Amino acid sequence: MFEDETRTTDRTDLSLQELVEYIARGLVTRPDDVTITEGTKGDMIVYEVRVADEDKGRVIGKNGRTAKALRAIIGAAATKAEKKATVEIID
Repeated sequence: MFEDETRTTDRTDLSLQELVEYIARGLVTRPDDVTITEGTKGDMIVYEVRVADEDKGRVIGKNGRTAKALRAIIGAAATKAEKKATVEIID
């Protein structure tokens, strides 16, 4: 890290949540029904995604592939921000 760089932890958390919301809204047919809540489990940030019943399959994907990819993207973005994060799709 360069000396003139500053870390904005709060902005990073917000941008992770925005990233989850952006991706989830892009996957569903009813984007207005997407809600993201942030919680913690130990030192990990957990983003809970709630979508309309008919869109759950779109967010989860075949054999959970879409959900797994979403978790990988958020995990990588969190790692870059020196954090730990995951995504849970809530029934």
